Amino acid sequence: MNDWLKILEAFREGKFPDYYYGLTPRFIIGVCQIPIGKKFDKRESAYEATRQMFDEMRAFNIDGFIVVSNQCDIHNGPVMSLTKQKWSESEIATSFEEIWNRYGDEIIAGNYHISSSERKIVEEIFSA
Repeated sequence: MNDWLKILEAFREGKFPDYYYGLTPRFIIGVCQIPIGKKFDKRESAYEATRQMFDEMRAFNIDGFIVVSNQCDIHNGPVMSLTKQKWSESEIATSFEEIWNRYGDEIIAGNYHISSSERKIVEEIFSA
């Protein structure tokens, strides 16, 4: 998988203008697939990759930046972003179960909601 941190850094830099409060976990998982948007072969693989990404995000704390979530009414679930604040274990403000319950079926189906313009942005990010 590609690096989710590069995607959240790009969001923080304003490279995804259609997103306001953060990126959906399904989008992040999808753009981190190689190739971008590749569907998982098995449900278990999708679950494990999403769980690993969540655990990495929850523990992330570098140079004062941490990953947080906001509840998004547009996506009807949590969206993720980087912010500069003091880390604590509860700062991510969501659980893996909440993410999986909301986005799991779409992740398993390979329905990542990646537009063609977003794909171009991601390709530029990972080619840099």
